Amino acid sequence: MQARVKNNKGFSLLEIIVVLAIIGGISAVGVPKFIDWSNKRTIINSTTQVSTLLQNIYNTTERGTFAYVQVIFNSNESGISIRTKGITMDSLAFKMNDLSDAWNQGEPSSRCSIIPPDNFWDTDNIDNQRLRANIFELRNTDVVANFDGQASICFSRNGKFYYADTAGALGQGEQPDSFLYLMLKTEKNMRCDFPTPDNSQDPIIPDGEQDGACEYLGAVKWTRFGEITSQRWDKRRNSWYYM
Repeated sequence: MQARVKNNKGFSLLEIIVVLAIIGGISAVGVPKFIDWSNKRTIINSTTQVSTLLQNIYNTTERGTFAYVQVIFNSNESGISIRTKGITMDSLAFKMNDLSDAWNQGEPSSRCSIIPPDNFWDTDNIDNQRLRANIFELRNTDVVANFDGQASICFSRNGKFYYADTAGALGQGEQPDSFLYLMLKTEKNMRCDFPTPDNSQDPIIPDGEQDGACEYLGAVKWTRFGEITSQRWDKRRNSWYYM
């Protein structure tokens, strides 16, 4: 009885080349689109995260947990961090009625100083768990702000007190700046001519010095009354979009 001969024929060189060419073509089209989609999602998520945090911070004044809150931003090449401090209703009333207190000394903007006088903020040394639960901290290593260093904004209930540290990037002029710009940490974005914040109704349109710059940007806008919104920059359409 004659044994059957097995057919162990493999792929030919031509077939392998065709398969590799197909894979290469799909990768050439799909990978850049996926990276672009991923970067857009990252800047959207990061901007929304900061916007939500600011809204939660302002809500602590509306609930009466704090009468006055400070938001401190710190941005450097490794990312952005945000932390808060607060003064309770009773403490603020005491400060306002004590003419010797630091609250009543110097320019009003000094009430939002990043380096405050001793015992200025109730949250610097507290054992009250309720207050500690309303101290917010955030760290995001995917984005940086439109400045390098520290800046602060201060809010109060009903917008009565609204200041910024004049030594920080958001304290230029008599009124605090109303925008925080966020930039995804990519090589192209690092060549971006980043917008300068101002008090206009809409974020400034960025100006890319080189092709491909200013691609992945977000903007968080606020008012003294706690109206906080977020937007994303669409480079292809050359405009900002609300998220």
